Amino acid sequence: MIPFHFSDLLNIILSFLFAAFQSSADISNAPTLSLGDKIDGMTLTNRAADARPLWAFCSSEVTNNITTANCRVPQMSKLAIGHVFLATEEAFAETEWSALTWELSIDDQPVNLDDFGTYDYVLPTMAPNPSLVREVFMKFTAWDVVLTDLQPGAHSLRGSVRDENDAYSWVVNLVIEDRHASE
Repeated sequence: MIPFHFSDLLNIILSFLFAAFQSSADISNAPTLSLGDKIDGMTLTNRAADARPLWAFCSSEVTNNITTANCRVPQMSKLAIGHVFLATEEAFAETEWSALTWELSIDDQPVNLDDFGTYDYVLPTMAPNPSLVREVFMKFTAWDVVLTDLQPGAHSLRGSVRDENDAYSWVVNLVIEDRHASE
């Protein structure tokens, strides 16, 4: 039997805590991405109305106010990534957008959302109550964040929104497919 000392356990715990603090410090010290910045050869810009929306390429799952989306996107020139992946359309419906606290990061680098602004779009949804009119149109707001010159590879988008009572977050596992891989 190998002798085990309390100091060994303490060293293991301290090493684990140091590693955990170090990794969170690395993320918080990462440079903030702004309009025009590049990440992995892709440029961050705005004008989402001219780009295809990320959510069109995703399947998602919701657990405890956290949405996890798996997205496979063909290589293209523009992709709007500022859409909010909320667990429910009613979340924060009565709250003014500016009263909410928003965060978005790409590959663990925070995005300065105020640099990009927002835009509104309309989508059909199912009527909440039985009605002869099955579809209604709802207005949504999204951050006007667009990736251009998409490069093949795996990326992670993390976002969150909160007010004083509720919080929702989303994790997007984004894979940009290599158009030459199938040739």
